[in-house]
Amino acid sequence: MRALPLFLLAFLATPASAGNASTYTDFDLKACKQLTPATSGDEGEGSGTIECKGHAGIPVYFAEGDLRSLVSFGKGGEDACAFHQTFSGFNSVGNKIEWRLKNGKPIATILRWTVSYDSEDSSKTKTWLVVTSLARGNTCHVGYVEGAYPNANEEARKLADSYAEGFKCTTAKPVYIANAGTPTENIASDDVCRE
Repeated sequence: MRALPLFLLAFLATPASAGNASTYTDFDLKACKQLTPATSGDEGEGSGTIECKGHAGIPVYFAEGDLRSLVSFGKGGEDACAFHQTFSGFNSVGNKIEWRLKNGKPIATILRWTVSYDSEDSSKTKTWLVVTSLARGNTCHVGYVEGAYPNANEEARKLADSYAEGFKCTTAKPVYIANAGTPTENIASDDVCRE
């Protein structure tokens, strides 16, 4: 297992807060509203901006360009840091969003992404669980958990519960939790929001 910082090991060793729970919503782009038109031609192909409804009506924004997805949440989500973060390799997002709730209030989302890791063969993929904070004005990726990591879903929940609320998009670097041998450097554009 890749060595993790001590502060990260401390919170991963503790159980999720008693007041925390999960709820789930479908992420079906066909059922969403097109806000800006799709593009094609010299500028490349893109999906335009799509708005979906998430938990408790929270907006979920999606865009795709150059076969890479962008997802953000909440009012003003189109301008949030998360809407500029993606993986380096070609990628796509899953069709179910997990919302982490603290005392009934959404604090983070967990969304599975499928990512190509071989530039010569895009069919070679890994999955990653992306944890995104939901603080207004501070919505960004706080961490990535490799889908094949043991108990990956539970690790992503622990990461969301312990890290999302205090994460500062402009100064903090997202956490990676991955199996030994899985490269994590330069796989995601995780520095786009930092000062």
